[in-house]
Amino acid sequence: MDKISIQENFLEEKEFDALRGMVMGEYFPWFFNPIVTSNIDKNLIEEEKETSPGYLVHMIYSRNVPQSTFYESMFPILKHLNVSVLLRIKLNLHLRLPEPFYSGYHIDIVYSNKDIAVNFTTSILYINTNNGYTEFEDGTIVKSVANRLVSFPLTTRHRGVTQTDEQTRSLINFNYLKEKNPKHSTPYIL
Repeated sequence: MDKISIQENFLEEKEFDALRGMVMGEYFPWFFNPIVTSNIDKNLIEEEKETSPGYLVHMIYSRNVPQSTFYESMFPILKHLNVSVLLRIKLNLHLRLPEPFYSGYHIDIVYSNKDIAVNFTTSILYINTNNGYTEFEDGTIVKSVANRLVSFPLTTRHRGVTQTDEQTRSLINFNYLKEKNPKHSTPYIL
C-alpha cells in the first residue's frame, strides 16, 4: 500500500526514553475498555463483545478538549508530526494473550463527508517491541517496533493484532490534519 509511511526512530532516543518511561511507568493511569474496536458497524461490535479480551486505554485528547493531564507532554510529538488540527490522541495497552486477538478492521474516526476525511492522517507510534502488529485490509503488516511511527490516511481500514511474547503491547494513536507548509506557519492545536 503506497499510502503507508513508516519512519524508524521517530523521536530522538532521549525523548523517546522519557515518553516510554512515562507511559510504561507504574503510576500512569489506564482504563479498561471491554471492546477493542469501537466502530459504527453494530454487527462488528456485537461479534467482538463475544470474543474481545478488552484492553486498556488512556484518552489524551478527544472532542476538541484535552482529556488528560498528560496532554502537554504530547506537544513535542505533535510538532514532529506537523499537526495543524488535532482530532484525537489515544494510548492503547494490550496485555499478553496465549493466542493473538485480531480486532475488526476499522477506521479510527468516521466522517460522513469522505471528501474531508481523506485529508486527515492517522499515525501510530509504537512504545515497545513485540510480536503484535497493525494489519491493513490489503494484507500489509507493520510490526510493533519501539519508536516506529506508521502514518496513513484516516480513511484506511486497519486492525490491531495482539502480542503473545511480551507482557504488554503499547502504542499511541494520533488522528490529525497535517500542516501543508510547516516551515511557514505555527501549528494550531485545539
